[in-house]
Amino acid sequence: MSMESISVSKDSADPKPAFYTYRIDMNYSGGDFSGWQSQPSGNTIQDALEKALFVALRKKIRVVGASRTDTGVHAEHQVASFRIDEEIDCPRVFRSLQALVPPSIGILGLRAIEREFHPIKSAHAKLYRYRLWVGRGTNNFIRPYSWIIPYQLDTEAMKRAGEEFIGYHHFKSFAAIDGSSLTFERNIIDLKWVNKGNGVLEFYILGEGFLKQMVRNIVGTLIEVGQGKKSPADIPRILAAADRRAAGMTAPAQGLSLVEIYYEEQKEIEARFLQEHPEFSFVFPSL
Repeated sequence: MSMESISVSKDSADPKPAFYTYRIDMNYSGGDFSGWQSQPSGNTIQDALEKALFVALRKKIRVVGASRTDTGVHAEHQVASFRIDEEIDCPRVFRSLQALVPPSIGILGLRAIEREFHPIKSAHAKLYRYRLWVGRGTNNFIRPYSWIIPYQLDTEAMKRAGEEFIGYHHFKSFAAIDGSSLTFERNIIDLKWVNKGNGVLEFYILGEGFLKQMVRNIVGTLIEVGQGKKSPADIPRILAAADRRAAGMTAPAQGLSLVEIYYEEQKEIEARFLQEHPEFSFVFPSL
């Protein structure tokens, strides 16, 4: 990833900006942290990143993340940003961050970006993956990133049930009950189950935005469909109930990963998504 910085000519008549905005691209293994968002315990990804920035910049920096992942949730690509009242040497700070953050966090890039950029408000779509391992689950390289399911599932019923979530819906039945969400309408662009073989099933879901624990609650409900406890025909009723008690269990955090965040316009999102995930060719038939 190229390193850029904003340059201000000494001869320019333009006043110095009040602040500069910088974007950080990163990944992390969530099992070592109490989620993204800062907490008094200090054991969060945001806290670790802000501590590293304080050492690198000698200033207290507030970081905003695109997704406030829960305790134990992983990220293959997370985007964060911060504002500061001076230009920084991106290559130097990038190297410092790589050395200062815990080993479970990977700093992929640091660059200057337009001042108005906001990791959450500027995002057009997010892609999550939930990994299941149906069987004994003896591979210790996959185990920490999967939900081990020791019984067989009706995957065809799960696929049919999943289709009911596509489009704009009221997702209160699938939101955390902690009062963190004020609105519950969300748009799911598409979703897909991918059989990776050897008992590994991956659930991908692409949407414009998600409520707290929404993906995990959807997965938990689909598992109950796979067990025969619920049917695909139950999903519209569960959505209409607007009651968390109507849906299924919350899937464990370790199986969930934030895969990608898309900031381009919709057509560019679609083209990039298909280039990176050709197995989803059915998602955007207009292309």
